[in-house]
Amino acid sequence: MDTQLAKSILIQKEPPELYDLVGPALESAELRDLLVEGCFAKGETYRYNCVRVFFRALEQRPDLFYPCWERYAAMIDSPNGFYRSTAAQAIAYFATVDRDRRLDAILDAYLRMLDDEKVMVARYFVQTIHLIPKARPDLREKVIACLLNIENTGHTESRKSLLKADIISAFDRVFESSSAKEQNDMLAFVTKEQNNESPTTRKAAKAFLEKHHYMSL
Repeated sequence: MDTQLAKSILIQKEPPELYDLVGPALESAELRDLLVEGCFAKGETYRYNCVRVFFRALEQRPDLFYPCWERYAAMIDSPNGFYRSTAAQAIAYFATVDRDRRLDAILDAYLRMLDDEKVMVARYFVQTIHLIPKARPDLREKVIACLLNIENTGHTESRKSLLKADIISAFDRVFESSSAKEQNDMLAFVTKEQNNESPTTRKAAKAFLEKHHYMSL
């Protein structure tokens, strides 16, 4: 598929053939470059469509997009919340193929995205953070400590409640590969959330404890 045809699809609102671009993007460096640049375009519809196709392709072949690391890493501190949310997810996927360990240089700044002023950014960060300790077990302790620190962020209590459901989901994904101490810390965190004001978080806490509590005894 040539770039002009791809663009004609990407500029439409909810084009039915949008995800037909994923396969061609995996085959064409030119289309991948188009998607990467489109992730930071000014036009909302075009940008949103590029991001959706980009993440579908990235999930399948993060190695093909790894050369674009710097483009996304530079957006961690962008004043644009949409760009930050895109970067939060992209970096997590890139970490799975980070042969050069580029994450090490930005890790502290990256982990601060949990405390982003936009809850959308923090949510996207938490929803993909589990990819990092799976790819880099040496960073697992630091990632878990970051998530456990949610109470010390500047989020409102209602936003913390929302984020805790995502954090519990992240813990679920890394629990079995974690140390006994890390498991105990996660269990203690989740146990407290059984009485969270958010029904979603309470439900997540209950499911987590039913799944993991007994195996930890």
